[in-house]
Amino acid sequence: MDLMNYLISVTIIALAIGFGEAWMAIGATLILIVSSKDLKASLLMVVSLFVFYFINGVGLKEYWFFGVLGLLVLGYLLGLGKEEAPADPYAGLLGGGGMGGMM
Repeated sequence: MDLMNYLISVTIIALAIGFGEAWMAIGATLILIVSSKDLKASLLMVVSLFVFYFINGVGLKEYWFFGVLGLLVLGYLLGLGKEEAPADPYAGLLGGGGMGGMM
């Protein structure tokens, strides 16, 4: 899961909790956990669900934007947005492909 997908999913969870639809927030979290390939992303989704329930329960509904921003920074620090480089399909056999050393 990259950082943009995480931002969209956290916003959906925050809006569902803000509107009082707990079943929708828990359902979206479970779907995102099942569909994610990364353990860090799954753990971060559960943390974000608890953070927004806390913000809503304390009565700080107008500060949910700062919760989203904090969770986004946390996701960035945990390396959620990093993509692995694709493997070299020729395993270095072409020597960089620049015809260097051929002449």
